[in-house]
Amino acid sequence: MLRHGILVFSAIALVGSVSFGQSPTVEANRQKADEAYQARQYMRTVEYADAVLAESPEDHVALYLRGSARIELGVSTGNPDAVRLGIADAREAIRHEGTGLPDYYLPYIFGMSYLTGMEGKVNHAQTARQVADSVLEREDLADEERANLLYQRANAEVQLKNYPAAEADLRQAIQLSPKHSAAYMLQADITASTKSPAEGLAAYSQVITVFPKDAVAYNNRGMFLLNNNQAQQALSDFTVAAQLDPRFTEAHVNRGFCLIASGDYATAEQALNQALLVDEKHTGALGLRGNCRLNLGRTAEGIMDYRQVVQLAPTSATPYTELGFAQFFAGDYAGANGSFAKAMEIDPEARFLLPWRLAAEVRNGSITQELYRETLTRAEGQRDWVDSLILYQGGRIDEAGLLAAIHPTDVEAREAQICEGYYFMGLEMTRRNRPAEARGYFERALQRTTQARLSAFRGAQLALKTASAAN
Repeated sequence: MLRHGILVFSAIALVGSVSFGQSPTVEANRQKADEAYQARQYMRTVEYADAVLAESPEDHVALYLRGSARIELGVSTGNPDAVRLGIADAREAIRHEGTGLPDYYLPYIFGMSYLTGMEGKVNHAQTARQVADSVLEREDLADEERANLLYQRANAEVQLKNYPAAEADLRQAIQLSPKHSAAYMLQADITASTKSPAEGLAAYSQVITVFPKDAVAYNNRGMFLLNNNQAQQALSDFTVAAQLDPRFTEAHVNRGFCLIASGDYATAEQALNQALLVDEKHTGALGLRGNCRLNLGRTAEGIMDYRQVVQLAPTSATPYTELGFAQFFAGDYAGANGSFAKAMEIDPEARFLLPWRLAAEVRNGSITQELYRETLTRAEGQRDWVDSLILYQGGRIDEAGLLAAIHPTDVEAREAQICEGYYFMGLEMTRRNRPAEARGYFERALQRTTQARLSAFRGAQLALKTASAAN
């Protein structure tokens, strides 16, 4: 979901202050980096800024833009390492700029705030708030600069769950800058997270009333609707957002996601192609298009999309995980196990992949016993859901035993585990050459419609398609 970003200004206004004696290539790449950032093409921003910094390592505009883009990428992908790199760039930009330009503090405050949400460490947001406090003490701030800083301090307060303080900052920001759309949108976010769904929807709709031509306003209401299981209404908002701003990649991506959820893979692929025309390296669009292509029976093309994501983010576990799922669903079990292994190497906490690795290894005819030894020796009362899926595949518990292991009270965990449980039962019945029972289990997995994002849900869909095609 695209939220409200860092609110960077156009860096072109600063080019003259750093361009004396520099090559035309540096100036051209700096301008391209700025244009890419304004178009929300963050990976391109990083590439152009890298080119500038290769020739001019202390170029504060390039550092500022690269830092902002890295933080945006880190926030959107949940990658704290990218956020930290962006914060480091922002710190260097402030140091090399030298005059204390207020806007240069925005990415630093934004990044530190979001690290709290990612890592659960309140000291990051506390630091962000302290920095915002110190800059806001200055008397030379223009109204727009003060409004932006108040907005960023409000972000820090939200991470600290100090909602009254955040709302007070946002009201002041809007008073100083009546068309501060990001402040309005963060107000709606606070309402949505602290009040009823009806009040949340009303708050997002109010933003659209104030900013009827703002694509981000429609996109954010669409995300609220989608998260409240109103996918068709969300699709309408994403469509309007894409029409208002055809270069708004996130609107095309979100529209594609809704179309996938509705089963319209062909139209979803078209929406994702539109996103990739704007930003050919958008990893979210590539991953979703890979999903579409798998469902459309174009397996090789789908896996190619997932491989592109791995190439673009080789140090992140998630792309390898998604590639592994695609390979698993396509029947490439050796490839799937290799991808899952790489994901677990990058993220040793990704224990949820162990049942999938076992399923792949069973079908590939070679089981790494050491991977599952801990589960096999764990006392019954200490087992979790991952252990149960492993034990089921090893024949240590049956279908009734697996269902009995589903969480009894946590509704969200229960729904996901029911979907996964039935999917793995379907896999096992398929392996035993009992297709009718397999179909029944896959169909039960798909009854958990709120779990459409779950890999097991997608696997059940593809398994039923494969079975229908074979019949």
